[in-house]
Amino acid sequence: GARSMRGRVPIISSMLMLVMATGCFSGSTTTTLDSVSDSREAAEVVEALLAAVDGGDFAGAAALTLTDQLAWVVMAEGGTLNQAAGLLEDGLEEVAANYWQGFSETVEVADIGVRAVDEQEINESRFAIVALNGQLQLILRNSGGWRVDIIASFAPTLVNRLIEAARVVEANQGDQATSMRAILVEQRPSVAAAAGQPGLPEVTRTELLSLLEM
Repeated sequence: GARSMRGRVPIISSMLMLVMATGCFSGSTTTTLDSVSDSREAAEVVEALLAAVDGGDFAGAAALTLTDQLAWVVMAEGGTLNQAAGLLEDGLEEVAANYWQGFSETVEVADIGVRAVDEQEINESRFAIVALNGQLQLILRNSGGWRVDIIASFAPTLVNRLIEAARVVEANQGDQATSMRAILVEQRPSVAAAAGQPGLPEVTRTELLSLLEM
């Protein structure tokens, strides 16, 4: 169940720390915005999420996160197809809460603030790239409201594992594999958003683009 994944989820936070240390997401983001109100809303979501994490309200932070895609992340972190598909029914909110708890243990959340927001439209999906101080950025996807998109934000650090997970899904049949294939298809715009960020090594960008063909 979800609790069995508790030990795995903070691993993503260590990858996040690698992103922060290398600054590979710290491109020259500017506030050139098509819609100031939408961008303000995206910034407010990030500010609310950071406040929730700083205050220990990890369930509140999870509510501001796209959760379905975390089934794919669970597989990338070593979970089985059965575990990931089972979490689609119930448990991904707890996975998200566990992730933000791990984040709080590795990052001085109180020191993080929003520097700039840039909006993009990719494959008919709207994204907000929210640059934070400390060489960090979060990417949000508008899906009935702005939510933090873990795949768009951190896929470059997970790409090889995401590819392996996608291959496992491709190689299997049955309802669970079908459910996971649908999740992977839904995440293509998020993968494209990750691949489109400046400063990525070309090999990483190529690997991310290969996911769009799977």
